[in-house]
Amino acid sequence: MARKYLRITEVVKVCGVDQEFINQLERESLIRPTVRQRQKLYSLDQVNRVRVARLLIEEMGVNLEGAEVVLHMREQMIAMQRQFNELLRLLRHELKR
Repeated sequence: MARKYLRITEVVKVCGVDQEFINQLERESLIRPTVRQRQKLYSLDQVNRVRVARLLIEEMGVNLEGAEVVLHMREQMIAMQRQFNELLRLLRHELKR
């Protein structure tokens, strides 16, 4: 079973960023760690947010505010896709009746 949370040192390695970048994203509330036993842990969803933020900021030149907007829009699109898939599933179920 895959781990659901990573420590900050693991996020640094996986995402190719430094710890200050992650701290900056936290200060700006772009990511939110989970704290367990006084240790910050990052869910896979939060790790993906770090990856996307790094791509936007470091490779595409987007500022923090722009990255925040893009991350929010991305979350909305993912939620809409899930809703659409659920509607399709329900429709298929009804058509089989």
